[in-house]
Amino acid sequence: KKAKPKKSKIPPRDTLTEQQRKEIEEAFDILDTDGSGQIEAGDLLVALRSLGFEPRKDEVKKLMSDNDKDNSGKINKPQFLEIFRAKWGETDSHDLLHLAFQLYDEEEEGLLSLDNLMKVTEEIGEETPAETLQEMMNEAAGVKPGEADATQITEEQFMKILVKQTEKPA
Repeated sequence: KKAKPKKSKIPPRDTLTEQQRKEIEEAFDILDTDGSGQIEAGDLLVALRSLGFEPRKDEVKKLMSDNDKDNSGKINKPQFLEIFRAKWGETDSHDLLHLAFQLYDEEEEGLLSLDNLMKVTEEIGEETPAETLQEMMNEAAGVKPGEADATQITEEQFMKILVKQTEKPA
């Protein structure tokens, strides 16, 4: 007889879809403003709070100490991914999209401009031409051919773009 596996609160590694993994990695890339490949506890706190978690500072310290194997005070992308994989049962991709929107909305106006989208795609290493981003903004904003281009999009429109992008065949 095989022993029954113990039930764990942490879902198995394969519960993250490729899209979820990509979203988490992109969030890390945005937080890694100096391009070092590492983030500090404050950045982790920002990420968790943006996702609707309300961790206490001691909880963030524990997450850091549990994942910061070399005691550098920083975690790398695989460690960040592991933290969010473990937290995934408590959140969903909508929350990650909300986090992404907040990170892109530098002016904190609840709107994204073409410049915001271009900066972000550049930061995460995506080669998306401005024309393509403008087309996506126009489609999400419901701009009809011949009408003026959308200059800004709301969070709801931003989510439409990303959901539509994830539905395209690879």
